[in-house]
Amino acid sequence: MIERLEQLTLSQFVDLVCGDTTIMRGKGNTDKTAIALRNIVMEYRNIADPGGTHSYLQRIEDWIKAKIEVIVFTMCLNLATLKQFSRVREVLAAYGLSSSGWNDSRVEGTVNARLSQAQRTLDEIESENEKAEAERENIRAQFDTQTAALMANFKFQIDPDTIKATLYANLVARYNREIKAQMTAMRKK
Repeated sequence: MIERLEQLTLSQFVDLVCGDTTIMRGKGNTDKTAIALRNIVMEYRNIADPGGTHSYLQRIEDWIKAKIEVIVFTMCLNLATLKQFSRVREVLAAYGLSSSGWNDSRVEGTVNARLSQAQRTLDEIESENEKAEAERENIRAQFDTQTAALMANFKFQIDPDTIKATLYANLVARYNREIKAQMTAMRKK
């Protein structure tokens, strides 16, 4: 089974990112295939756009935190509904809110407010993810546009069926560095 970016051509990588996992040549275990796919895509991102990878991982972390907050405050709300305010206070204390001197209505109000805020945050993040998902519909077009820019910049042809995906990722990284350097130089003028 293919498990590394270096085992793919650019064309195969684009097919893989577009959802064609038959390229992986793995049989059966879809979990293992999904993990290998994720690792290959992250390997490409790390090479081509390390800053973007950090941003992507930060968005994932924010989504996980928001999801956890929704779960924690939903649990607290359920406990408050059952009049288990001492347990709610324990959870809030573990969360970092000292609620020992609060009356039951303040505890419940705080839980409701925190749950609403966590749900809004989660909804915003998921809305952004849906927009990003919609943009993924154009993956092939985006790679074509990027490849055209690379060919114009480096003044040579790129054959997606023969160029290794790792080499392409390194070209993208170099291109991004050159563009960033040009923009910095232009600002200094």
